[in-house]
Amino acid sequence: MSGGQRRLSKVANPTNHLSIVGNFVGALLGASMGLKEGPIFFFAVGLAHYTVLFVTLYQRLPTNETIPEELHPVFFLFVAAPSVASMAWANIQGSFDHGSRIPYFIALFLYLSLAVRVNFFRGFKFSLSWWAYTFPMTGAAIATIRYSNEVTNVVTQVLAVIFSTVSTLTVSALLVSTIVHAFVLQDLFPNDIAIAISNRKPRQHHQRKWFHLRRGSSVEKEIEHYLKFTNSDGKDIESSLDPTTSSSDSSH
Repeated sequence: MSGGQRRLSKVANPTNHLSIVGNFVGALLGASMGLKEGPIFFFAVGLAHYTVLFVTLYQRLPTNETIPEELHPVFFLFVAAPSVASMAWANIQGSFDHGSRIPYFIALFLYLSLAVRVNFFRGFKFSLSWWAYTFPMTGAAIATIRYSNEVTNVVTQVLAVIFSTVSTLTVSALLVSTIVHAFVLQDLFPNDIAIAISNRKPRQHHQRKWFHLRRGSSVEKEIEHYLKFTNSDGKDIESSLDPTTSSSDSSH
């Protein structure tokens, strides 16, 4: 739909789930307010986009660029959309029926699939991307509580306690770690303590600008004209544009 070279299979990443979760959150809030058609509309739009994005991310081509290790926590966003979708449909229908259990079981499967891959989520320093753990874990914990209220047995209640404990400990640990790295260690941002922007000025490459000129322009013709009279000893091309330099060279 975007056209050009911006294909979804190349630019899609787990962070795109945030835009889809917004539709399910809208449906959840609308149903909580007592609305009828609006929540179903938002749920349908979110479901359509989630299906496309989930399939795209699930079968990413091997040639696509991989996400850096520091951003591996964003993979937990896979759990967020189906967790919120299950609660949204439960609010629309008034009960945690089969329509709610299907996305919940998808979220549960993704949660467990990511949780067992411990090596995939360790080996890199703390950063703000670690907060990507909190929302999916909290959503899965709340959905599990809703499911355990509908299907009451030992397994569902144990799952609700485990997910709630893990979510609480994760949020608390990340809050403490963020405060320590921000105010004590002062290394929350790797490049700059304040705004994470390096003070070093990037090198200017004047020759790159010439390739962006339109073909047939007057500036390009002037550049081609001066290029004909430059020496082949590696002298900077811009020196030939300085009249003082050229006059001194001619006198010698």
